[in-house]
Amino acid sequence: MEEILELKDCLLNQQYDRAFAIVEDLEAMGRQDKINNLESFLVILLIHLIKIQVEKRVTRSWKNSISNSLLAIQKRNRLGKKSHYIKQDNWDEYILDCQFEAVLGAAKEVYEGMDYQELEKLVDLDRLIVVANELLALTYDNNPREIVKVIDSKFPVKY
Repeated sequence: MEEILELKDCLLNQQYDRAFAIVEDLEAMGRQDKINNLESFLVILLIHLIKIQVEKRVTRSWKNSISNSLLAIQKRNRLGKKSHYIKQDNWDEYILDCQFEAVLGAAKEVYEGMDYQELEKLVDLDRLIVVANELLALTYDNNPREIVKVIDSKFPVKY
């Protein structure tokens, strides 16, 4: 809120260079907030992909969490009709940034709880990145119903 008041003051006093700098700061803060929100859903996605990879099984709950995370990412990643906060080919750095947090989260749940360091040794990070990127790519060109259908076919629940 302070920035808005300062911006108003700058405009009233015709300090346009300072006003533009404030606008740029506000824009960067908004972008970072959106990316932080996207990363929180990415962590949830990665947690469930780790659980599937390590336990070699799928539950309805995990599959639903994957779908919900992808739909949330799709909705929040749009910057405009054709623009996105995170471009389709830029997810690797975010996956790498979030993977440790995801391992910590998954460690609480994999095999009803295990040490995160042990879990880290079991995770094939390269495979995790590939699968996560495949799923994230769905959010760019598919509608929500199509995304859920792909998740249903990619992660069948066995009884």
